[in-house]
Amino acid sequence: MVAKLARVALRAALLVIVFAAMSRVSFAQSPQCMPGGSCCINGTCGTLEEFKRNATIVCLQADAIENKSLPQSIAWAGRCTAAQMMAGRVEETQLANAKEHRQALEAQRGLREMGAPLPPEDPMVIAKDEMVAAITECRNKRIEGTLKTFVASAECANPRIIEAFSKAKYRYMDLIAAFNAKRLQISERVDREELTEADAQTESQRLFASIVEAERQRDAMRK
Repeated sequence: MVAKLARVALRAALLVIVFAAMSRVSFAQSPQCMPGGSCCINGTCGTLEEFKRNATIVCLQADAIENKSLPQSIAWAGRCTAAQMMAGRVEETQLANAKEHRQALEAQRGLREMGAPLPPEDPMVIAKDEMVAAITECRNKRIEGTLKTFVASAECANPRIIEAFSKAKYRYMDLIAAFNAKRLQISERVDREELTEADAQTESQRLFASIVEAERQRDAMRK
């Protein structure tokens, strides 16, 4: 029995260690994670509040097990630690990204004030920023009531997304078309109450990640 408990504890500890190592890679490959926005880590997407709420629930479930020597208790303790680390990693990354963004803006302002030329901006970075701006603005219109449905919000943003990536001369515009079509399908499911808004955000983040992976695979084949 003792040996079995030791093995369970070891597996839980290894799970936490592996998670910590993988999370750094996952964030490096996911869309920028900023305060107030959604973040993805190891295939799980959501806001910081959602990650914290999930950690609270998992840890309460761990605490609710009366016999702390049970393998089930040890396993849930490991899940609690992993969930807390995920929430902490999201918060840490959001703060770091926000600080980096502020520093970049301050540096640009300093260059303008001195009359120095700004470094050329990456067209793809501009396109992604415009995509985020379009989605955010159309979402706000839906919240304000100007747009009545999630589908209307998606239809509002989709043409601007196409225009942004077209201007950047993105080489795989069919992926952008697929991205927009899938966003529309997700919005239809939310309007039919088959998905919550939080679920839709998670689906959209996974969709973006799949587009990034498809792009990576195509680039690898071209080499």
